Amino acid sequence: MKSLFGRLFGKRAPEAETEAALAPPATPPEEKAEWVRDQIRRDVASGFYDEDAILTNAADAFADDLTPDELRPMAQKALREALAEQRYAERQWPEETDCDRLDAAFAALEENGVIARQNFSCCGNCGATEIWDEVRAVEETGAPAHGYAFYHMQDTEGAVDGGGLYLNYGACDEGEDAALAVGREIVAELEAHGLETLWDGSWDKRIGVTLDWKRRRGL
Repeated sequence: MKSLFGRLFGKRAPEAETEAALAPPATPPEEKAEWVRDQIRRDVASGFYDEDAILTNAADAFADDLTPDELRPMAQKALREALAEQRYAERQWPEETDCDRLDAAFAALEENGVIARQNFSCCGNCGATEIWDEVRAVEETGAPAHGYAFYHMQDTEGAVDGGGLYLNYGACDEGEDAALAVGREIVAELEAHGLETLWDGSWDKRIGVTLDWKRRRGL
């Protein structure tokens, strides 16, 4: 019927026109390139990924938007530029950054039995499950563990973009009192290392950390 309509009137049937009108517009190549640059810039600035991992992350993130042949040169160029920018930026940084202070605070927590992990798991839900594997692994070495603290990969992205950091926390013992005691311990350690925290002491609130994300890559 549609082909007959076309032969008679020299244009597509109304249904085809409607489908074409409703189809989302194609994303311009320049916009796709900007997506890739932003993704790679964040991964470089995070300080947690080597170059192979950064390119793999980009391939996973844009598998539905770009073919491998489109993505490869775009990602490699963006990575070269981001690494050069990072190296230049690091030369301007103070000797000790907020990320250095965060590392020191997490190391101190770990020594005191709070299992502390950075850029841990893809999201809060997965992290809240997977952190118990970390706790058990520490306990199996004979080291003490009475609680945990972590922030996940999405938290890292937010911190890189200037949004501060938010920590999940909990206790090995059950109950609100035990969890809040661990929360207070985490806050005290962060503040002892010169970091500003935002937390109202509630069990249902994550611990906020105000910081300027500057993590040296060293990879």
